[in-house]
Amino acid sequence: MKAVVVVPTYNERDNLENLVLQIRQQPCACHILIVDDRSPDGTGAIADRLAADFPGEVFVLHRARKEGLGRAYVAALRHVLECDYDIVIQMDADLSHSPSYLPDLLREISHHDLVLGSRYVRGVNVVNWDFKRLVLSKLATQYVRLVTGMRFTDATTGFKCWRREVLESLDLDRLLSNGYLFQIETTYRTHRMGYRIAEVPIIFYERDFGRSKIDFHIIAEALLGVIQLRLRRSPCRRAATAPSRRKRLPASG
Repeated sequence: MKAVVVVPTYNERDNLENLVLQIRQQPCACHILIVDDRSPDGTGAIADRLAADFPGEVFVLHRARKEGLGRAYVAALRHVLECDYDIVIQMDADLSHSPSYLPDLLREISHHDLVLGSRYVRGVNVVNWDFKRLVLSKLATQYVRLVTGMRFTDATTGFKCWRREVLESLDLDRLLSNGYLFQIETTYRTHRMGYRIAEVPIIFYERDFGRSKIDFHIIAEALLGVIQLRLRRSPCRRAATAPSRRKRLPASG
C-alpha cells in the first residue's frame, strides 16, 4: 500500500528538516507532503529545499495564507486524494509525534479504517508537560467522550492514519472546523459512519523549538464545536468513489 505523510507547517523552520529526515529513516518508505501556510520564518523555503533534495519523496503545497489547521488539512487531503495513495497519515511538524511510530500505525491500518496514535491508551504518556496542561488535556478528552459518546482514550489526537476510502467518504466540504476541532470532527464523523477505528499507544513529546499554536480562541472553538457536532445530523456511510484520474504529487504547489 502506498502511503503519504501530511505535515502542516507554520513557523517550523527549526523542526522541519529533522522531522523529514526521521520519517525517511523509517522502513515504511512513506512519501511526505509539507503544507505550508506562508510561514514568515522561511519554513516554506526549507520545504522547497527538502523537496529538491529528495525528489519523488518530498512534496510541498504552498498556501496563500494562514487559515487554521483544519483548512490546511482540507487543502492537503483534497490534494493527496487526487493522487495514487492508499494510506494517508497526519502528524505534527514539531516532533511531538515521533516518526518511529509510523510502522505501528501502518501495521494496524491493514485491518482497520482509521488508526489513532493515543497518548492515553496505556495511562498517561506525555513528556515535558506541566501539570496544568496535562489536566486540561485529560479534561478535554473526557468532555469529548461525554458529549459525543466516543469511547476512544484520545479523541483529540493529531497523529492519525487513514484509508483513502474513508477520507473520500467524509465529504470534506461539509466539515465545520477551521482549527484544532478538525481532529475531533473527522474522528467523530468516521465513528458515526461505522468505520473500524483502533488506537495504538504513543509517547507525546513537548516541542523543543518554536511556540505552541494553541490559544483561547482555539480552545473556545473546540468546546462549542463539539456540541455542534453532536447536534448535527449524522453523516451516512457510503461507498467511496475513486477519483477518475489519479496522479503523482507535484514537487511544489
